[in-house]
Amino acid sequence: MPYIEEDLQHSFALNRRPGPESLLARLTILAIMLLIAGGKTRAQSPASEAKDKSCRAHPLLVGRCFTVRGRLSIYNGAPARRLWRIGTKRVLGISEQRFSVAGYRNIPEDIENRLNQDVALFGDFVVCPFTRSKPGEMQLVCINEARNLVVKKREETGK
Repeated sequence: MPYIEEDLQHSFALNRRPGPESLLARLTILAIMLLIAGGKTRAQSPASEAKDKSCRAHPLLVGRCFTVRGRLSIYNGAPARRLWRIGTKRVLGISEQRFSVAGYRNIPEDIENRLNQDVALFGDFVVCPFTRSKPGEMQLVCINEARNLVVKKREETGK
C-alpha cells in the first residue's frame, strides 16, 4: 500500500492524472470497502428487525389487542404456552408455529426467558388475537407486553 500512496501523492504533486495501475488499485479498494459495508448491513438487519417488530404489528392479526389479567404457564400439547384468564374457564393459546412470521415475536424475549415448566407468571398481559373468540375453542394470540408480573412456583399455583 505505501507504493499506492506515494504514487498518488506524486501524481497530485505534479498535477497530472494517476496512471492506470493507481486507478485500478483505488477502484479495487473502493469495491472491497463497499462489499464489507454491504455485508455488515445484511448481517445486522434480520436481528434488528426481529427486535423492532412487536406482536402488535404482526401482519396476521384479526382484531385489536386487549388486556388480560391471567396466569401464563407451559403445558403439554400445542400450543405449549397458555394464558388462563383469572376468574374464568377461558384459556388463550400463545401461537408458536401456525402464526410464526420471520421478524415478529409472538412473545417478548424477557417473558420467554422467565417462563419454564416449574413456574407460572401472573400479571396483566396485553394480547393480540390471531383467531376470533369462539365458545369451546382455544383462541390463539400473541403477547405484546406484560405488567405487574409475579413469578410463582407451579406447586404454589395448583396447576
